Amino acid sequence: MTTRANRLPAPRRGRPARTAIVRATGRHRTFLIATCVALVLAAIADEATGYDGPGPFIYPAFAVLVALVPWRFTPLLVVLMSALFVFGGLASPEFVHRLTTPGQVLDFASGWLQMLGFAAAAGFAVAAVVVSRRTHGSRS
Repeated sequence: MTTRANRLPAPRRGRPARTAIVRATGRHRTFLIATCVALVLAAIADEATGYDGPGPFIYPAFAVLVALVPWRFTPLLVVLMSALFVFGGLASPEFVHRLTTPGQVLDFASGWLQMLGFAAAAGFAVAAVVVSRRTHGSRS
């Protein structure tokens, strides 16, 4: 007869984890990290064109916010920020021209990488909140 042993993680010694990524486990942690990586890629794409806007400073700031603040709904701020920057980019004729004419390869590729980074960050952020809800809901 075999018995199943419940393998629980060993209790941590010292102070409890206070950052979101350290407290998260499994898929929740993966989605939080993926959100941060997508925002950093969007910042790199924004900086690659030499545009002098505040984006390359704002996107990593939101990545740090997602990584550090343990509130369950913090990643939804990334969804809001991504929607605002996508709308702002698509409202600019200069940016739309960069997305539709591949004459300048760097501008074209970085514009699309930035838009895809925002879309990925928003998707991963929503997934992180949904997975977090399921994880916390099953524990109570």
